[in-house]
Amino acid sequence: MLRGRVRPRRGGGFATWICYRILPPAGEVLIITCRLQSMAGISLTPRRKVFRRSQARSTMFLLPAWFAPTSSLRVAFHRARGAVIGDNVEIGYLVILDNLYPEKVIIEKGATVAARSTILAHDEALSYTFAGPERVAVTRVCEGAFIGVHCVVLPGIRIGRSAIVAAGSVVTSDVPDRGRVAGVPARPLPFSTEKHRADVNADSR
Repeated sequence: MLRGRVRPRRGGGFATWICYRILPPAGEVLIITCRLQSMAGISLTPRRKVFRRSQARSTMFLLPAWFAPTSSLRVAFHRARGAVIGDNVEIGYLVILDNLYPEKVIIEKGATVAARSTILAHDEALSYTFAGPERVAVTRVCEGAFIGVHCVVLPGIRIGRSAIVAAGSVVTSDVPDRGRVAGVPARPLPFSTEKHRADVNADSR
């Protein structure tokens, strides 16, 4: 059995060197595994990517987009990060509009995204586990939709016009126009326009 004296080949890559240096003498096994993965066409280091200029811009404006004191400022900083945001949009504190691909998040006019919610446009689960490529998809919040506090919207989802996502929901499938969903995963809720109007009238008395 090799004892950890075999040095990685020149140009073997940062991740290969880390495997060898941190885990001797088992480093050789890890190196062999990494090479086999590379031969199979699977990325050796899923997060090893060119740092794009748009990602630098996204990172630079991230904290102001989270903590700016007014919704209009938070919207402005999210736009500066690259997110596509319409007029009269409300965005709460600590809202995450995909950290890597904010340009894939579209929020149409009059929509609301409440505090501590997350709207994703990419999923790296398969990439990190060497089971497949990273998934990147456009996520859209349509006109007049409302996303409650602490929700998560997964990549590629469409939140329909005037739809409501209840607080704490995880949205894994499209929400239809004027739909009402809640839960983990989010499920449709029964909704009666007449009952809602009656409740509103009762509250206003």
